[in-house]
Amino acid sequence: MRRARLPLLFLIPLLLILFSFSDHSSIANSLEREINRFASDPSLKNASWGLSVIDVETGRTIASRNQHLALSPASTQKLVTTASALLLLGHDYRYQTSLGYSGFIDEAGILQGNLIIIGSGDPTFASTQLHDSLRMEMVFLKWLQAINHAGIKQINGRVFVDESVFDHEMVPRKWLWEDIGNYYGAGSSGLTVNENMYTVLFQPGNEVGKPATVLRTEPLIPGVEFINQVITGPRGSGDQVYIFGAPYQMQRTLTGTVPLGSSNFPVRGSIPDPALFFAAAFSGFLAQNGIDQNSGPITRRIVSLGGTLFPETEKVLSTWMSPALVHVAGRTNLNSVNTYAENLLKTIGRQVKGTGSTTSGIEVIKEYWKNRGLDVDGMFLYDGSGLAPSNRLTTAQLTGILQAMARSPHFDDFQAGLPLAGRTGSLTSLFRGTASESVLRAKSGFIANVRSYAGYTKTADGKTLAFAFIVNDYHGTPASMREKMTKLMDAITRYNQ
Repeated sequence: MRRARLPLLFLIPLLLILFSFSDHSSIANSLEREINRFASDPSLKNASWGLSVIDVETGRTIASRNQHLALSPASTQKLVTTASALLLLGHDYRYQTSLGYSGFIDEAGILQGNLIIIGSGDPTFASTQLHDSLRMEMVFLKWLQAINHAGIKQINGRVFVDESVFDHEMVPRKWLWEDIGNYYGAGSSGLTVNENMYTVLFQPGNEVGKPATVLRTEPLIPGVEFINQVITGPRGSGDQVYIFGAPYQMQRTLTGTVPLGSSNFPVRGSIPDPALFFAAAFSGFLAQNGIDQNSGPITRRIVSLGGTLFPETEKVLSTWMSPALVHVAGRTNLNSVNTYAENLLKTIGRQVKGTGSTTSGIEVIKEYWKNRGLDVDGMFLYDGSGLAPSNRLTTAQLTGILQAMARSPHFDDFQAGLPLAGRTGSLTSLFRGTASESVLRAKSGFIANVRSYAGYTKTADGKTLAFAFIVNDYHGTPASMREKMTKLMDAITRYNQ
């Protein structure tokens, strides 16, 4: 008996459909193969790691491994802080730092009282890093104009800084001693200035092992004392200096090496007392412009230690406005600025609970996301930046927050603030020549024994995927782990189903 044959015109479309399905299935399976390859890598023998990939439109899980395992997230935690700030405060939120005075101005133009600077916790205040127009000299000039306009020619008092919008714990309690004297461990202040950062410039010795000399700091930090143990390292060895010192402590110990053959070699540290530094700098600026004071500058913290009352502001002369929060969040993520994240965390606490502290900010964030239906079990937060090794997040929590942002009015701005593969931030040199180049955006994280990435990518068929990928306690170099993680993340971009 002859078998019936399918018409050729019917077979061709069928074969095309089967080929297309097989092709898409192969691409989808390539992600699973890449995950399996990564999971079997010997460098993970003693590691803990998690991966979560979801479709932001449907919420469907595309891929996951250990997605509910609580892991140290490093700087991917900044996504939690910035997303929470944008949703709770709004992308147009602006900080306002004010100049006012107590007492009165007499007929001779003498202020019988004090100039008072009221901090707002603005992380961009008196800093050039976000925009040159924000630099400290611009603040000084604007406020000098306001003082002249008010007719003040002399001050029978002093410059006070009120930094009490935040508590006085500049650095979170779980940060490491080796971090807090360095620029990335600057922490937060109710009057943050120059991102609470200064630069110390070294002159290396004329051969390896010889002492290196401290030339100066930029800006000048009055009262700071260096115990300099830095020596000269091999040519090209880069910055191997650690700065040790606690907040408000003016003595700093410098250890490590700077490279042979360099001149004016820069190393960045954390300003011990940003509010006092600004008070002193502004006081000196006024004196240089003919406005003398009869007492030295001081801060609310120092006044409170003496048990005396802080003067009340009678009149505001001028207010300095920060850029919109969306720009602050963008710099926080693109450049991974810990100080910005810590200030945002305390601002959240201040605005919602009335207390500008790390603890109150964390409470608000956890309550907010729990009320939005996020499973916060395993979420243990101790700061806003991810610098504390004790922090824990799950990759499912990160992708849940990323999905919420993708569905919010802030998504375009939030996503634009993340490093772009092969182009900006920490991803500048990664993903070159891959499907992810100029497509994938992600915040990276890196502290000792931790590598992490979280963000978004778009597949060839137009789906937007959110992903979070964290590895703790791996073997090998950070660079080798970064390369392995990059391959898997590119497979996410190439996913098609």
